[in-house]
Amino acid sequence: MEIFKKSAVSLGKILFLTALAYLSLWILFAQNQIQLAIGFFIIVFITIPTIFIFFFKNNFLAKYPKMAILWKIYRVFYIIFIILVAIGLALGQYKAFKDGETQKTIDFINSKKITLDDVMGKNLPPKPDQTLNDSTIAGIDANNNYIRDDVELAIFEKYPNSAKIRAAELQYAQALQLELTQVYNSQIYIRVLQKEDLAYFCLGNTIEAKTIKEVSDLLDLKDEEINDFVLNTDLRLNKQSNNFEKYMRGYASPKEKECDIEI
Repeated sequence: MEIFKKSAVSLGKILFLTALAYLSLWILFAQNQIQLAIGFFIIVFITIPTIFIFFFKNNFLAKYPKMAILWKIYRVFYIIFIILVAIGLALGQYKAFKDGETQKTIDFINSKKITLDDVMGKNLPPKPDQTLNDSTIAGIDANNNYIRDDVELAIFEKYPNSAKIRAAELQYAQALQLELTQVYNSQIYIRVLQKEDLAYFCLGNTIEAKTIKEVSDLLDLKDEEINDFVLNTDLRLNKQSNNFEKYMRGYASPKEKECDIEI
């Protein structure tokens, strides 16, 4: 039994030192000042003391017994350093994971654009059961284009003869649907707001008026119309309000093509 215990301790030492050696390499291959500082900290306060503990401590304290008190004091700080580094590494890994998940969601949002088939009604969904449709935030999207079916049908019913207006309103409705269904942090929320801005500007391209005030007034009516279509329940209104309160940050307007489909 004793031999297995010693083998396990030796294996543990080897694994621990290997991990420390890997982390210590940060100081040799540091790409920025932060990595350099972390690598230096690990070498000075963890790697070197750990090597001392594993291989030299017993002989050193036997030779200099008066250093035992100093060692006991240092050991407290050593354990604290180990715990802090472990916590820091765990938090770093967690942040990297969350950042990766956020980027996946942003890439998904960026990939969602209306198509010409959407605008021309080639994939129009059947009329949904409105009670079932309004029982959740996402509602029913049978043709899977991230435009809720009742909203899509309402736009076609109101503008059967204008593909240009349908294109802009469908784009805006899709951006609002993404806000309701995909947002769970500030980065994603800002990206969705940028898509809404693009859709809003695209909607402005559909308005023909003689004065700036007329354009502004008509655009406000169009904006209100789409919001009424999409945010038609308290559940959806509350979701939008909660997103704003929890995730709103300052952001720049996107420098991208305004309309997904140019008609």
